[in-house]
Amino acid sequence: MASGRLARLDALLRVLAALIGTLPLALLASVCLSRFAPLAEGARSILGWSLAVPLWVGAMCVVFLARSGVRAWAGCAALNAVLFALAYGVPQ
Repeated sequence: MASGRLARLDALLRVLAALIGTLPLALLASVCLSRFAPLAEGARSILGWSLAVPLWVGAMCVVFLARSGVRAWAGCAALNAVLFALAYGVPQ
């Protein structure tokens, strides 16, 4: 009985990581694209923001490949930290 509850909790954690944890990941990735792409300023912003939704869907698909919900959240947190440091820590 306890293993069934743990499996349901793990599935819930992965679903929540896919829905909630990947949205900032996709938005930060689009900010990094719009900051660092070697294009004109207008083209960079269009590229970054037009790829936000496909990046979010792709990140959601990748999160479901994690072995557990804890690993999914850890991966989301680590990538969010790296992308946040790139987006706001690197001077332009």
